[in-house]
Amino acid sequence: MLRKIGYISYLISTQAYFFLVRLISPFNARAKLLCDGQKNILQTIKAGELNQHKKTIWFHVSSLGEFEQGQPVMEALKAQYPDHRLVLTFFSPSGYEAKKNDPIANAVYYLPFESKSNAQQLISILNPSMAFWVKYEFWFQYLYQLNKNNIPVYLLAAQFRPNQIFFKPYAYFHAHILRLFNFIFCQTHLSETLLEKIGITQHLFTGDNRYDRVIQNTKNFQEIQHIQAFQNNQITLIAGSSYVIEEQMIAHAFNQQNIPFKCIIAPHFVGEERIYEIQKLFGNYAIRYSKINEQTIIEDYQVLIIDQIGLLSKLYKYGQLAFIGGGYWENGLHNSLEAAAFGMPLAFGPKLRRFPEAQDLVEMGFGTTIQNKEEFNNWLSTYLTNEQSRLSIAKSCQEFVQSNKGATQKVMQKITS
Repeated sequence: MLRKIGYISYLISTQAYFFLVRLISPFNARAKLLCDGQKNILQTIKAGELNQHKKTIWFHVSSLGEFEQGQPVMEALKAQYPDHRLVLTFFSPSGYEAKKNDPIANAVYYLPFESKSNAQQLISILNPSMAFWVKYEFWFQYLYQLNKNNIPVYLLAAQFRPNQIFFKPYAYFHAHILRLFNFIFCQTHLSETLLEKIGITQHLFTGDNRYDRVIQNTKNFQEIQHIQAFQNNQITLIAGSSYVIEEQMIAHAFNQQNIPFKCIIAPHFVGEERIYEIQKLFGNYAIRYSKINEQTIIEDYQVLIIDQIGLLSKLYKYGQLAFIGGGYWENGLHNSLEAAAFGMPLAFGPKLRRFPEAQDLVEMGFGTTIQNKEEFNNWLSTYLTNEQSRLSIAKSCQEFVQSNKGATQKVMQKITS
């Protein structure tokens, strides 16, 4: 009875969510993108997969962060199974828009809004030989159809918490959703413990696949034009995927610090309105990356605003300090490991509950949580004036990242054994 009640509750809540997204789409840009992406989506996927005779590996992720966690495994699978076609689906428009033309996949689509019919049709169209879902995606109808068709489905980078509904004593249905995965690769040991408590034994601790990805990024580094000229041998702070709150703290610090430093701001959103907002905040001290030309005396500027996507993971190479955006609300922090891999002290907002890698960086002394402008200014002053401490953390931070590699290898060993 409880399982049936849970199923009905799940159906009501998911369908209510899809209805709400459609309802607000005329007034909300993100919801509109999602709804536009859903138009004729099954027909689009069917047309894209028509006459594709290769076996298919299906990867589904929610958004960009989950894509980054799955990417090392995608690359390993492509090397292991070169005769297979890799199809990637997104739920979030921000992830889809950023990666819809990424060469890692043979095709990239939106995941159709969940229903029994949509799940049956999509599985029939793709007919994958195996499927991989990453971290937080638990759409029952799709998992049920994969299971029904004897298609192995794996959950990568699973990160569970005790307060999640899966582990409530009454949540038989939600626990059943997790049992639809053939195997669960866990990012944390706590996740394994929680799975054991509800009788799920098909799991393995691998750690975070993103460590493998960021290490690879440091090895494949390519110079970015104009950055060294802008730095002019000064200490440089990288503001990665920043929002207004981080940018305001940086602007305040410019007025407080006696030691000169440079700042490269790569905002999370790069629309004209956001870029103008940053320019207004820093005034004549700032220049947009796209406005640099041969006549620009770039070393005269203190702030460089990156107004295009795709550069941030490489920009950290030039930094001596990093301020990671998104840490001032739940589930908002962006990828701190990209900066850590290049080695530097890191700062971010205090809401790290869902980010064990950031918690580890704080515990090891490489990361610092910042509550307000004064704390940020003190953090910045410490590392601007203490080169020995800054360099020591940079070296240890790189070693820490290297010590956590290997998650992708563990996944591949299990899949191919």
